[in-house]
Amino acid sequence: MSDHPGFDYWEVNDATHAFPVGQIDLRWSAEDGAGADCDLTVPAAQPKAATVAERSIGVTDSAQLWFALECSTQANGTVSCEGVIRGRHVHWWPEHNESGPGAVQEIRVTAKELKGGGHKEAFADHGPHCDLFAVTWFQNQGKVSFSAAVTHWGMTIQAFKEMRERNNREAERRPRDRWRPIVPDYDAPTPTPAPRPRPGT
Repeated sequence: MSDHPGFDYWEVNDATHAFPVGQIDLRWSAEDGAGADCDLTVPAAQPKAATVAERSIGVTDSAQLWFALECSTQANGTVSCEGVIRGRHVHWWPEHNESGPGAVQEIRVTAKELKGGGHKEAFADHGPHCDLFAVTWFQNQGKVSFSAAVTHWGMTIQAFKEMRERNNREAERRPRDRWRPIVPDYDAPTPTPAPRPRPGT
């Protein structure tokens, strides 16, 4: 996907301006989605007044992910950038009445948000089910490290949100010591010792 109106594309091999989007590290992939990491560096200068730097990755029968920086030179000469992260689930199950890939979803991270860290989510219908697109970012040694994942869920968006709210309520009602496993409480039966044989028998 290459949809950044008003922005010229930043050449990956620009000799005078280092490309600000790092290599993409695929963390996991399956038929129900994929997740990847990528570091972005907010540049001090750019090739043109409005430039977008973008890298993407696609996994057959899984998902596509795009990591981009839309950069604009301000009146005072400084460069302001916005992160544009996109994801799409490309696998589908005809037996679930799904006839094609899911929609491309987009999450934007403003220039102010890039200076810190955060988490954003987006949902899209996919047949009778839904796709969840989640992005987390944080500062890491002068770079902004992004983690993005798109996952397919066998339920509607509303059903997913209700399930999560229900799980959150149940977790609040049943606080656990961090060292205890989250399993149902039960009384273990007291073992009955086996009868000891009598001498001479």
